[in-house]
Amino acid sequence: MTKKQFISILESRLAALPPHERREFIEDVVSHFDIGMQNGRSEQEIARELGDPFEMAKEALGERYVDMEIPVPASAGKPSSFGKIAMGTGLFFCAMVMIPFLAALWSGGVAIAAGSLATLLSPVLVLLDYMVNGTFYPAKLFLSVSFVGIGILLGYLTRSIISGLLSITLGYSRWNTRMMKGRDAK
Repeated sequence: MTKKQFISILESRLAALPPHERREFIEDVVSHFDIGMQNGRSEQEIARELGDPFEMAKEALGERYVDMEIPVPASAGKPSSFGKIAMGTGLFFCAMVMIPFLAALWSGGVAIAAGSLATLLSPVLVLLDYMVNGTFYPAKLFLSVSFVGIGILLGYLTRSIISGLLSITLGYSRWNTRMMKGRDAK
């Protein structure tokens, strides 16, 4: 650690001292560095000899020292009974919005899947029409073949949509579980 780093740490940690006391303390440390360097020692050697600047500031402050770390109680992150009731109520109202929203998304996904299935089965429907009515129109056959291509594309789209919907639904369910157990939502 260099002289500049050492002094900087001391200045920041000794902010609770009155300015004249802080200045006097810092001047003593600076003079210690100056004398040591005149005797041929490096800044790092002098800093090691002086010790930890944080501990030095703690000793200089005495009872005025305030630890910068805030202790975390053992019960932190675990909701009380009232907290659990409030959390449950909040999650209930959240579910009143999310469940219909998820249902709408799922119904859209199911509709796309049904459309995909219907377009894939269109040649079978043309064949049934031919068997029932006895008339054959080549345009219906070509149209049904093009619907098969659209059905294949919708099938791939359906696969992506359903996996996305599963991911969203499971994520929402896991989030609800974590919130009720009192763990942070990740």
